[in-house]
Amino acid sequence: MDAIDDASGRFPVDYVNNSYSHAGDNNIGMIKNQATADPRVAPAEMISLLDMLRVQVSAADRKIIDESIAVVRGGGKAEKRTLRIAFGEIAGIAALAGEAGVPVIEAVRKAIAAFGLT
Repeated sequence: MDAIDDASGRFPVDYVNNSYSHAGDNNIGMIKNQATADPRVAPAEMISLLDMLRVQVSAADRKIIDESIAVVRGGGKAEKRTLRIAFGEIAGIAALAGEAGVPVIEAVRKAIAAFGLT
């Protein structure tokens, strides 16, 4: 959200909750990211985001992240309970990281759905 539309006083483009909407005359509808959660893609996306988050957390949290990633990489080999615990630990660390952790939390939700743990 870079600039305010002078005519309406609103931001002309809005990104909220992984959604896109554009304000203006004769604009109808909204585009939402409704991508299918793929058990191969969703965890890889989450792990990529975790790599960026790792540098912002303590050594103790990095250790937990690494252990949880190992479980997630095992995917279908791990028990569902073990996977849920790993995702919960990752989401907890991401939540404590504040704004930097928000993309990770969303990626965790997608990965949980991809593994059918919802």
